[in-house]
Amino acid sequence: MYDMNELLPVVARLTKRYTGIESSSVSYEKANQLMGAVIYCIREIESGEAGALVSRQQNAMQAYQAGAELVRKKTEELLRFYECYKKEFCAYGNVYLSDFWNKGMPAFFAHYDEQFEPQNTILTLDYPVLSDLAQYQGIDLVDLYVRSVVAEQQFLAMFGESYVREVLRAYCADYAELPENLAAIVFGNVIGHILAGKKLTDRLCEADLQKISAQYAFMNMEENSVFQGQISELAAAFLAQHFAGEESVQQYMMMGLPDICTRIGNAAAYGNLDKVFVF
Repeated sequence: MYDMNELLPVVARLTKRYTGIESSSVSYEKANQLMGAVIYCIREIESGEAGALVSRQQNAMQAYQAGAELVRKKTEELLRFYECYKKEFCAYGNVYLSDFWNKGMPAFFAHYDEQFEPQNTILTLDYPVLSDLAQYQGIDLVDLYVRSVVAEQQFLAMFGESYVREVLRAYCADYAELPENLAAIVFGNVIGHILAGKKLTDRLCEADLQKISAQYAFMNMEENSVFQGQISELAAAFLAQHFAGEESVQQYMMMGLPDICTRIGNAAAYGNLDKVFVF
């Protein structure tokens, strides 16, 4: 990263562009915003494949300009990606997912300031995805978030809308207002069928849950990680079989697998498997 003496001239030029006049007088808050914009764009280029080369060969102004161009291209590419999947999108009746896709994304493209405030994500992103995106902001965060949602859509599409809605309804009658990840709920239920050796179209009964509980008790007499390890292996095999060639879907669902396995393990330990294996 460049020091303050190298960054200030870049911020001064961006400030003049912002004011549209020769004066570079802006409020303290606006000056911080513009400094943040410069730093964000430079980090864009530094964190890329040629980051190390850039830091050695380009001055701060050149790095900023290259980063700003990268931000612009990412925004354009995300818009094309969003438009490509917009018509096929299904929120399954969940208001958080629907609001993000149908209201949030159009608002983002309408108001995202890639020039003077690219670090501002704008959206609250209330729907919880399985990806850990805590370190990102601005276009980087929204881009990864959208791609996570699309990967989730591809996963859920394999089961069909009616099946997904049945599982969600069995999990929570008021799932429309549920601030939980839909794919994790469905995947947890699928894993129950795998453990019971039943087709997805066959509802799990009390005997199936007792069978799984017995498996848990047998495999975890000394350490409960054994049962969760088996779940993880079976789930990964399911993804590899049904989403062969769709690496983005497999990678996305694997991100949520540790939490899903923990939930199943805890449910088995306390006799609450019917809270996870719901349909």
